[in-house]
Amino acid sequence: MFGPVRTLTSARPGANPAVLAATAAVTGVFSATPFLIPVVAVRFGVTEGTAGLISVAQVGGFAVASLVLPRLWSPDARMFRMALVTLAVANAASALMPVFPGLVAMRTVAGISSGALAWIGWADAMQSSRSLASISAAGPLAALTAAPIVAALAGSGIGPVFVALTATVIPALLLAPPNPRTQNRRGERSRSRSNRVLLGALWLTTFAGSALFIFEAVTAREVLGMSALAVSLAFSANAAAGLLGARLASRHRRPGVFLATTGPAALLTVFGGHAVWFYLGMAWWGFAFWMGIPGVMEMLAARSLQRGERAGDAQGLMAFGRTLGPLLGGSLIDAGSLSGLAMVASSGLTLSGLMVVGVQEGRELLPPTDDRLTI
Repeated sequence: MFGPVRTLTSARPGANPAVLAATAAVTGVFSATPFLIPVVAVRFGVTEGTAGLISVAQVGGFAVASLVLPRLWSPDARMFRMALVTLAVANAASALMPVFPGLVAMRTVAGISSGALAWIGWADAMQSSRSLASISAAGPLAALTAAPIVAALAGSGIGPVFVALTATVIPALLLAPPNPRTQNRRGERSRSRSNRVLLGALWLTTFAGSALFIFEAVTAREVLGMSALAVSLAFSANAAAGLLGARLASRHRRPGVFLATTGPAALLTVFGGHAVWFYLGMAWWGFAFWMGIPGVMEMLAARSLQRGERAGDAQGLMAFGRTLGPLLGGSLIDAGSLSGLAMVASSGLTLSGLMVVGVQEGRELLPPTDDRLTI
């Protein structure tokens, strides 16, 4: 997994190697979850729906940490290392946990430490556009390489998966930690109204997107009759296209336009009627999403008192979106309304992009002045 990260680091020397390695470790945690749920269900004798609580615990812990920690402390190297050690311990303990409630507790701890790492990493990366592009690319790159490894390990039970996840933390511990130049003061935030709109757009794009994305495998199998291998290749195409988008994101200045196009792409995966259109929709969705997200983060930094002050808010709200979205999707799927879900998700994705477009157009009409922190 870390060979590609080293390649990415050498290609973009402005990024902190420890941040990229930590991003890969955090991505591995969340990439492993879909493969762990059925194995956990068998191991502890619970339903797959109950086993899904490990995902809720991880994402919930991530969201809370991302939103709360930036309001209490400033990101620094010591906290970064503490979060890495905590993540490693939580993963190792999960491999040995004999009872399901204990596993859920450990996955909550893993989510909290992952949220801390994401906050510190993005706060450090938001100091420059080049670093933003690197950390954006590290996520889809890690997801692309981790999925087949985790899928193979899951066949031997949960132990090997959690041992592997523990091992992925080691490279970040061996590298020099970041030292973000962001000194948070409790309760102090930019009064920028447009930044609040951007945060809302980030929440909406993950809320609407996750509502459909988590059920794309169901769509492919039941509507299009695709095999499990064919479906996995579509998800790989999504991750690979996302990697390309993250690498090219710094070359354009219209992130909202790309985010808006994820709506039609999502719609295509359901209404295309053929596996080819499903592949195209999934690939463009990943590409356009990662062409847009780094630009939105840059827009947040531009109207902040300190560039990294909204990193935690952005990551936390996106995590909450990923938590709530599947609840909406599941209710519509249970009601037998896949087409309705596709329409709702597509509309939300398109709207999120248009919100970013609106903010950018408004800022161009009101160029930076001494009052820029309220615009």
